[in-house]
Amino acid sequence: MTDIILQGCGALGSRLLRVLENDYRAVNVVGAFDIARDKAGKTLGEVCGSGRFADVMITPDLSTCLAGLAEKPAALVHMTESKPDRIEAQLAAALNAGLNVISAAESMFYPWLRFGEMSQRLDALARANGVSITGMGINPGFSYDSLPLVLARSTSNVTAVRINRTIDVTGTGPGDIEHVGYGLTPEQFNAGVERGDIVGHMGAPESLALLADHLDMEIDTVKERWDLETADFDVDSGDPTLGILPPGRVVGIRQYAEAYRGDAMVMQTCLSMYYQPSRFGLVESDRIEIDGAMPVRMTIEPALESLFGAANVLASTIIPAVEAAPGLQNGLSLPLSRQRSSRRHVLDASRALKPGLVPLTASRD
Repeated sequence: MTDIILQGCGALGSRLLRVLENDYRAVNVVGAFDIARDKAGKTLGEVCGSGRFADVMITPDLSTCLAGLAEKPAALVHMTESKPDRIEAQLAAALNAGLNVISAAESMFYPWLRFGEMSQRLDALARANGVSITGMGINPGFSYDSLPLVLARSTSNVTAVRINRTIDVTGTGPGDIEHVGYGLTPEQFNAGVERGDIVGHMGAPESLALLADHLDMEIDTVKERWDLETADFDVDSGDPTLGILPPGRVVGIRQYAEAYRGDAMVMQTCLSMYYQPSRFGLVESDRIEIDGAMPVRMTIEPALESLFGAANVLASTIIPAVEAAPGLQNGLSLPLSRQRSSRRHVLDASRALKPGLVPLTASRD
């Protein structure tokens, strides 16, 4: 059994608990903490609707959480926000406590690219404490990187990659709202981009750089741009901090990231993030196109759900991260898939094996 604790008991944390309850019996949540005053002092059952972990108490900080446990857990799943300057201290505290860390922060998927100094500090801390730290999610972590790379295994001589993802972000928590820019006027959004406060979805340049590394595609520039959508009607954000957005506010963002080699664009991602996208004539979907010796085209419809998808990817990363070598690890270096239980199917010797019939029985190690 692998014991873990949670940092952040919001929308993503609630979904992670659901995933662990359903599919990961070998992972046990023994503690949780959240700075929100309306959560600390309550249980995961009261705040997140958890069943299997209903009696776990939410504390206000890491030290209180660990003090209430008989044994140190193996890992902490970090689910607060994504801005590096705000999360480094949170991550460092967990590493200094001797915990492996799996972070949902977009900036932690491949921080070496743009946040080198922070990456060096976290890597050194993790190594000094004999633990690992990694960032994973649905995107980055899967839709923009793991999945295209799996598809690319079926072709060669890749010359171009295009990834289009259209998702419903209704219910996204405040940690994402702030840096993505939902609910602002277009003028406020653009001013925020100029100041560097609004960065939209974080991680596309990192995904493109890693794709280029893995596929041996040389690039020298990544450009990002944003197209905004407003409505002439009220739109429900699904989040209590924003509530109902009046006409004229940003309710949809189409974010492009384009990788160039010289003047030639060789890779592109387009992420359309909308509240209630169907009201704007959009269909939720994931589309990946790879040009190569054998072109590869794949469409997933409806799209992989943002929050629930992230929860599933996080859950699947826990055991590989605990078993990883100490230091700051990129999620692509970890095993893509691990068994969710100790179940193993073998031939059932009590029944005859014959053409058209393979009798099986399940055992647990």
